[in-house]
Amino acid sequence: MKRRMLFLLAHPDDETFGPGGTIAKYASEGVDVYLATATKGQAGMVGDPPVTDREHLGEVRAAELLCAAGILGIRKVAFLGFEDGQLLHTPFELIVEKAVEQIRWIRPHVIVGFGPEGVSRHPDHMVMSRVASEAFEAAADPTRYTRQMMDGIAPWATFKLYQFEIAKEILALWNVPLSGVPGGKITTVVDTSAQVDKKVEAFQCHRTQSKDSRRILSREGYREFARRETYVLAKSRLPRVSLPESDLFDGISDDDGA
Repeated sequence: MKRRMLFLLAHPDDETFGPGGTIAKYASEGVDVYLATATKGQAGMVGDPPVTDREHLGEVRAAELLCAAGILGIRKVAFLGFEDGQLLHTPFELIVEKAVEQIRWIRPHVIVGFGPEGVSRHPDHMVMSRVASEAFEAAADPTRYTRQMMDGIAPWATFKLYQFEIAKEILALWNVPLSGVPGGKITTVVDTSAQVDKKVEAFQCHRTQSKDSRRILSREGYREFARRETYVLAKSRLPRVSLPESDLFDGISDDDGA
């Protein structure tokens, strides 16, 4: 079985600032890693100092994401075509439909998204958390989005849905206004120690977001923190799971999916 995973995120830089080490780890192990990003980050920063203007920001940030994807090893990036900062005001079913289409084309064994608070509490992150949860269910349902079947794709039941999370205890040490979960709620810890340098390299692609990059990378002990990335197993179709885990593919055998 060729293992496949899909990250469902909101903006360029989410893939690097969040689960970048995990992406690089699995890509290096031969997993086909895909990314679907809801927006091109048109409402973000233009750089400090500016590297583009507001009119061209989406185009520039899309290119920055492709740069980071190349470093991290992402096989393919899909932009879902929504407006940055407007997901809360976009018909929810429309976003879910786009996500379901990606799931049915890619047929991932694992999906990774945000937790309910999206770590940063950004409304787009929070919407994409709900989208991932709903799309996980809808992609397997042959009565949902039936027009997609005319394009030659079929329903697909992904085995596991994970949410990227950071323990509250770590955020408290940094004294940053982010949303975490109690450490005891973390179900899965991925060893990303061999990917720290690659993750930091991918940060450099996001030149428009350099102010955020500098702030994150300057946090006390950040490189040590980046040696592992943490998740909550939100949904599973496996008959049984054994927690805690150290691998997002735990419990999925080579016989479990084409």
